[in-house]
Amino acid sequence: MPYFDDGQCVIYHGDCREILPSLTGDALISDPPFGIGFGRATWADSAQAYPELMGWLVTTAARCVPDGFVFLFQAMPNVGRFHEWFPAGWQLFAACKNFVQMRPTEVQHAWDPVVYWRNGNGRAEHRKDAGVVTRDWHVGDVAGVLSSPVGHPCPRPSGTMLHLVAIGSRAGQTILDPFMGSGTTLRAAKDLGRKAIGIEIEERYCEIAAKRLAQQVLEFGGRDGDTARA
Repeated sequence: MPYFDDGQCVIYHGDCREILPSLTGDALISDPPFGIGFGRATWADSAQAYPELMGWLVTTAARCVPDGFVFLFQAMPNVGRFHEWFPAGWQLFAACKNFVQMRPTEVQHAWDPVVYWRNGNGRAEHRKDAGVVTRDWHVGDVAGVLSSPVGHPCPRPSGTMLHLVAIGSRAGQTILDPFMGSGTTLRAAKDLGRKAIGIEIEERYCEIAAKRLAQQVLEFGGRDGDTARA
């Protein structure tokens, strides 16, 4: 039984490995665990178990989204192994940041890689939707997320998720997010007139996401670089 269902967005509380195989959608957009031993992760973020998790996710996404895009946020330290985990022809979307947390590395990571590919035999038609900019990068307001926390250790900027939802789907289609977190993907889908199904293993984040989805739908203008309602 869903944890939340408003007729447009549905939340399931549980393990996505048990729930996702029974779902179908038009696109899958998600921010899974990093596989780098991230201390604040809500999953056991084991680097050793990560390849198996990604293998399961790729295989399951092929069944759940047989003809559509898959976007998966990843960690920069794993770039060298993407060719082992993801289907032939995968590409990179750059989730850029307007604020960079300085780490003890020689070169600071100012963007996160989002691996994406399209399931199915056909090719996506060229998008001509008014206000939808289909570029392969977006500068997210990370500083704004940090200054206005939503109660999750690693939320994504809403602007970036709006951009991905807009280029990965059309109005009325259904987005799947098996690692929903605080519900940013679902909120973006609702604001853009899509349907969405999210799965989250932590009940406290299900509650946060449900409250966010209960808020009024936002309207977006067509400024260059922004995502308009499609």
